[in-house]
Amino acid sequence: MADRQQETSVMVSIQEILQDAQNREREEKVEAERRAQEDEQRRLDEIKRKQEAEIAKVRAEESERQRREFEEQKRQAELHALQSAALERVKMEAESQARLAEIESRQDHERQLHALRQDKHKKRLTVIAVALGVVFFLGAIGAGVWISNISAEKNRAEALARDLAGQMDEVKHQQAALKIQLEQTTDPATIAALQAQLEDSKRKMNDLANRQRDTAPRGQANGAAPPRPAAGPAKPAGPAKPCNCTPGDPLCSCL
Repeated sequence: MADRQQETSVMVSIQEILQDAQNREREEKVEAERRAQEDEQRRLDEIKRKQEAEIAKVRAEESERQRREFEEQKRQAELHALQSAALERVKMEAESQARLAEIESRQDHERQLHALRQDKHKKRLTVIAVALGVVFFLGAIGAGVWISNISAEKNRAEALARDLAGQMDEVKHQQAALKIQLEQTTDPATIAALQAQLEDSKRKMNDLANRQRDTAPRGQANGAAPPRPAAGPAKPAGPAKPCNCTPGDPLCSCL
């Protein structure tokens, strides 16, 4: 009886030992699986972190490239505007000098005519020379006023164009920033708000572009020639006077 009880006790001890061994084995297996999962998760997290860093780097490089490209385009536009303004200024100065030279040439011619006139024509030539001087003087004043008005209008148009270009540049920067934010966000509400802001900036850009087209000088846009200054009031018609000039006289006013 005692032997049987001892045998039973031994069997129970063996079972307990086996049970403990199995429990330890299961725990070790679970622990190994847990460590493997943690290692795998760390590896995946590291891969994800590297991918996100690479994406951020690519976006930053693209943003910098766009910024440099925009700055270069802006610089070229400003350079072109300065060159166009300089050429236009030189052209206007040349036209003004040509008008002054023409006026001086005509005045010199009138002085020569006045010196070559015969005594009997001195009074009439004096009157004609004075009238021509008044006409030329009035024409020069009209040309000066016209050139001054054209220059002032062009300066105002260029200042407004520069202001509009600056506003358009600012809107482009805002659009680029909004696009970057759209690429980086996944929140639907934020996406909707950013898209609304982007649409608003596009409308603003269209308005600025329309205003820029409207500010272009009409004479340049339509190819119209500038108005000529008035030559002075017309002389009233009077009764015809008898012509006493020698036939073929180039200085005769009635031929």
